[in-house]
Amino acid sequence: MTFLIILVAIVCLVALVITLSLTKAEDTNYSSNRSINNQLIMYIILIPVIALILVLGWVFLF
Repeated sequence: MTFLIILVAIVCLVALVITLSLTKAEDTNYSSNRSINNQLIMYIILIPVIALILVLGWVFLF
């Protein structure tokens, strides 16, 4: 259980660093439609990848 908590903390920390690095630059072409599309892509791609990493970590470490 401790391993999972540490793994979740690392994933959250990486997500925070990526989010902060992406929000540093000012986007002059910002639109709400583009923002929604970016979020959709992020959730469709990143959530399955993170879930796969967690499952593989669980299978191979336990």
